Amino acid sequence: MCLPFFFRLEVCKDSFGLIGWSFGIKDCLPEMIDSNFTFCYDKVNTAAIAVSMEVETLEEKEISQAVIGRLPRYFRYLGELKDQGVERISSQDLSELMKVTASQIRQDFNNFGGFGQQGYGYNVEYLYREIGRILGLDRQHNFIIIGAGNLGRALGNYLNFERRGFIFRGMFDQNPELIGMEVRGVRIMAMEEMEDFIRENDIDIAVLTIPKTSAVSVAERLVKTGIRAIWNFAHVDLNVPEGIEVENVHLSDSLMKLSYNIRRERVKETEETK
Repeated sequence: MCLPFFFRLEVCKDSFGLIGWSFGIKDCLPEMIDSNFTFCYDKVNTAAIAVSMEVETLEEKEISQAVIGRLPRYFRYLGELKDQGVERISSQDLSELMKVTASQIRQDFNNFGGFGQQGYGYNVEYLYREIGRILGLDRQHNFIIIGAGNLGRALGNYLNFERRGFIFRGMFDQNPELIGMEVRGVRIMAMEEMEDFIRENDIDIAVLTIPKTSAVSVAERLVKTGIRAIWNFAHVDLNVPEGIEVENVHLSDSLMKLSYNIRRERVKETEETK
């Protein structure tokens, strides 16, 4: 008698002068949060398939960052399906919903052993749970925000972080007038307190909402504390030692992509009217 398929894996481990945005920030946060999820993923080091009471353990394998980059989007859509009471979905239906080819979806999931059954499709709740585990969302991640400007405060006030297991623990700034103030019950502290706070509170992720002139030096200080990941909103790409994950987020890049697509559509419309 063959055991049913199962999957097992282990996952890893404005005083600064910033001009921020206090409006419309919630509209773009889900996509930015997607990028944050990739911090938690390191390597899939075991996957097992049970066949006739025997378990074959696959060798540790690296998954491409392109695949990892798509997992948060799968997770988000599956969460919405689960909330709607959908119990199962085929790769074709998921493809139409997400505007990704069914072949791409199957290839992505096959990196982790596959999750579906031919003729049945995917169990939505199970797939949602397993992708969450792959992304490291089955454990809590503590984070701090450095920079108490508009953007930093908007991120600190975003409640959905806790739903995903990201716990807002502290905020730091160099403006004496902001020290002691609170953002959603979290006290803004002086930069001098940052290193000790990180070590004493098991902080995994530091969020930088400061200008590029300060970001490099602050990142160097963070590296020395043993921080695991940096979510960087400063307008500079940070280079840190191997073993520390960095996600560089440039908000203006998205606007430039929109600008390009608007221009392309205008050119197309002009050509069609000729």
